[in-house]
Amino acid sequence: MFSGQSIVTTSEDKDQFHFKADETLKVIGLLQVFLQYCVQAGTKSRMMVKVDRLSYNFGAYWALKDISFTLGKGEFLFLTGHSGAGKTTLLRMLYGALPVNRGRASVAGFQLNNLRKRQIPQLRRKVGVVFQDFKILPKRTVFDNVAMALEVRGMPRMNLERRVRAIVRAMGLETKSYSTCERLSGGEQQRVAIARSMVANPELILADEPTGNLDFDLTMHLMDIFKQFHTYGTSVIMATHSREVLDCVPEARILHLQDGCIVTDGESSINEENEEDD
Repeated sequence: MFSGQSIVTTSEDKDQFHFKADETLKVIGLLQVFLQYCVQAGTKSRMMVKVDRLSYNFGAYWALKDISFTLGKGEFLFLTGHSGAGKTTLLRMLYGALPVNRGRASVAGFQLNNLRKRQIPQLRRKVGVVFQDFKILPKRTVFDNVAMALEVRGMPRMNLERRVRAIVRAMGLETKSYSTCERLSGGEQQRVAIARSMVANPELILADEPTGNLDFDLTMHLMDIFKQFHTYGTSVIMATHSREVLDCVPEARILHLQDGCIVTDGESSINEENEEDD
């Protein structure tokens, strides 16, 4: 379950996000043009994430216990596990929201053990994050929320507008571009959060239950968008408990967490029962 705000897919979501086959191809084509336009040299190393004996505790409770894994550049990794398994804690550490004090970790060329506060914005220019609770600005428009990720990079206005329009259209939000986010449904707000994480063409996307409680059609389309970015070399780590989401990327690795430990690393199945997010 999402923390803070739950997502309810409305009939308006379904109507606006119902793509015919030819229209879907147009959107995918638009994404390909977008990605070709904003392709970047990226991190020179072939290793995007390296975690070595990482542990983290909240007081007496150990959320992560001596975990180790690597993620190559352009690789897709699913994190699975029951509520409290450590998925969200791990993602928060990888984008610098929690400190690395026990064990070692590096992300996109940054050593997290020695990460200084002034380096965190530099790290997040290479890492796009889709949060559980969106973290969008409700009083700002869809366009403004998505554009923020490019404004902090000092991108020229003409290029910025081109990128924002492309990703907003791909998310099925073109008619809502200048609506304030507080007027959107939960499903639409989640798409704004995903668009913002992708618009800067990050080297790594960290997504914490990005499809949430969205319906099947919407989930499948959003997964197509994640897969397009992956096809163009973006690394992805996605926490999920959905079998439908896992089946969308059969070639992806699955890292299964249980009580803060890695119990499976590879192409494994997950329990299909409903599990709450941690």
